[in-house]
Amino acid sequence: MNNRYLNKIVKLKIAAILWLIMVICLLLTVCYLIPNSKLNSSVLSLLPKEQTNNVPAELINGFQDRLDKQLIWLIKPVDANNTEPVMWWLKNLQQQSFIYQVNGLFDANFQQEWATFAYQYRYQLIDEKTLERLKTHQHFAWIQSQLYSPFAGVSASEITHDPLLLTRASQLNQLANTSNLMVKNNWLMSKDEQGEVWYMIYAQLNGSSFNMNQSHYIVTQLNQLTDELKKNWPETIILKRGVLFYSDYASKQAQEDISTIGSLSIIGIVILIITIFRSVKPILLSLLSIFIGIICGLIAVLTLFGEIHVITLVMSTSIIGITIDYSLHYLTERLLHGNQESPYQSLKKLISTLTIALSTSFIAYLILLIAPFPGLKQLAIFAMFGLIGAFLTVICWYPFLVKKLPVRENIAQGLLTYWLNLWQKKTMQFFMIASVLVFISYGLNKLTIDDDIGKLQALPTELQQEEQKIINITHQSSDQKWFIIFGQSPEQTLQRLEDFLPKLEQAKLNGVFEQYQSINLPSIKKQQQNIATIEQYAPEIISSLKKINLEAQLPYFSQDKTTFITPELWEQSAISRGRNLLWLSLANGKSATLIPITGIHQLDQIQKLSQIDKGIYWLDRRSEFNTMFTNYRVHLSRLITVAVLIICLCFILYNRKHGFKTALKSTLPTLLSIGVALSVHGITHQPLNLFSMLALILVIGIGIDYSLFLSNYKSQTQSALLAVTMAALTTLLSFGLLIVSHTSAIMGFGLVLTSGIFAAFLFAPLAVQNK
Repeated sequence: MNNRYLNKIVKLKIAAILWLIMVICLLLTVCYLIPNSKLNSSVLSLLPKEQTNNVPAELINGFQDRLDKQLIWLIKPVDANNTEPVMWWLKNLQQQSFIYQVNGLFDANFQQEWATFAYQYRYQLIDEKTLERLKTHQHFAWIQSQLYSPFAGVSASEITHDPLLLTRASQLNQLANTSNLMVKNNWLMSKDEQGEVWYMIYAQLNGSSFNMNQSHYIVTQLNQLTDELKKNWPETIILKRGVLFYSDYASKQAQEDISTIGSLSIIGIVILIITIFRSVKPILLSLLSIFIGIICGLIAVLTLFGEIHVITLVMSTSIIGITIDYSLHYLTERLLHGNQESPYQSLKKLISTLTIALSTSFIAYLILLIAPFPGLKQLAIFAMFGLIGAFLTVICWYPFLVKKLPVRENIAQGLLTYWLNLWQKKTMQFFMIASVLVFISYGLNKLTIDDDIGKLQALPTELQQEEQKIINITHQSSDQKWFIIFGQSPEQTLQRLEDFLPKLEQAKLNGVFEQYQSINLPSIKKQQQNIATIEQYAPEIISSLKKINLEAQLPYFSQDKTTFITPELWEQSAISRGRNLLWLSLANGKSATLIPITGIHQLDQIQKLSQIDKGIYWLDRRSEFNTMFTNYRVHLSRLITVAVLIICLCFILYNRKHGFKTALKSTLPTLLSIGVALSVHGITHQPLNLFSMLALILVIGIGIDYSLFLSNYKSQTQSALLAVTMAALTTLLSFGLLIVSHTSAIMGFGLVLTSGIFAAFLFAPLAVQNK
């Protein structure tokens, strides 16, 4: 017997040494990974990457990346004609290294570049209204209206070089499609309902809006510039809009959450351990297992994803309450029976229980991997590997590190025994079960469902108000609602766009929506048709001009010398300013263009225009994600139902020897914990969503441990009761603090976990079998 015992001790020492070597390697690995990885704060990156349509994901992501980098300011000077503060803002932005490009000023150079390009390619750029006038023989009358209008200002030079006034027609058409924007004093501007003038400056960032350190620096710099502007021109008003500002706000809130939740959780756990053990050593041992668990989880996430999201970090602080359970179970056993058994015997006594606890929590987090959300996948990976790291630390090292640990054999014996005996009384069981059923019924009656992703995170009121003012002034909404026209090549995409625009224009005339915006880039085929139209109708117009004594030359086109506008040429030209964000070409030739739609009145009619097989798709990302959230919530609900039925069946089969009634009673802690978690949602007016269902998985996986520990006859000891109590308290300290998070999704997640795990602990004695 002694030889077998010694052999097991030797094997345990070997395992301890191997785990030490592994931990050293892990520390070196994490030191390498952290500097070479990034912390992501993008809310959009938390959303599913799956496509619910056949639009190439790289096109949608490419557009999204561009739009995320856009910044807009509206500036209202006291004197509408005094553009000095506007110019000061523009020049200061141009000096910032984080700004890629600034627009808003249409100076003489820009106007010259625009006019030169528009004149050079005037025949290729003919708009639809001009084509209509040409084909209906109305264009000469329009030219006369421009010639004789006292406001048009057609010069002799213009009529000589461009007798068809095609450059002018192109300019007028472009200005007619800029919603509420116009040019004044060479600046892009708009007017509010009171007629006040607001000048617009828009810029593009060099880097991502979601780099936490960079975004905070940029916002700080912009705020300083804003303060300087208001100091120099006190009565000047400036409004801002951009994803950058929301991203910085979310990053700061996440940092506060990490600091608050992590710190309070550890402080609470430390106080609890000192109160029970009255020694610093258990704290150090617990922190050791927590630290190694965090290292394991962090390495797994950074290795698999190359980054970690701030939301993952916030939610991962909650696994402190689970990882410490393994420490507490072993340390509690040593606290109560340290004088009666060796450290190895304590481990042997608990190894099966600890393994079951690890398995149930591991499976619960494993199920989270089915969720389509990268943030939750990261959380699942972090937790799974973190739990394994903490578990291995306890079983490999603790037997050698618990020497001289204080022993308190009678700690809380009376209270724990009273609590257990109280639950053995049928009147107590009946009263508690009846009370909680009333509570659950009341809460479920008030429970609502809301899968709107817009409500997962509370946005700052000030930024929302500024954005709404900008929308009201410019009539340009920030809603991501648009048609995306895509194709395998730029030419195919542009031809599909040209086929679609007449249908879109007709829908606008029918009152389906108010406004849309499209790029002014014709396909090569369209440009050739435009030139052919000029060749057909220009002689008649030139002849009419000569009759009114105007010298005009017939346009001449040489097939060898005629050039056409390519997407690359268009993007580099001044004529694309303000619209180049609506076009995207990939290296493989795939291309797409966006058509933003505003003032929607008949959404169902817009959706009918979508023809995915012809490269036309109505894209409303918020609605698509809401639908996806609903589908996954329903799917997960069914999965949880099946899992609960299997768990209950296992409990019944395991406890059938004690009688059918007792076997059924053993399922109550699991069922009641789910009911309480859902009812608390209803009572606190928190709508049920996918995150709530995901939290329920953890409630089941963690809460079932308490019933398992207490339903095992051999575990119905003072140490088991104390260990379960401490495990529940530490878990509640961790998950309970998620409720103070500034992020609605995390707060709801924590609410379900806290209420559910508390209920699982409260009713766990129902699983205790009478001796």
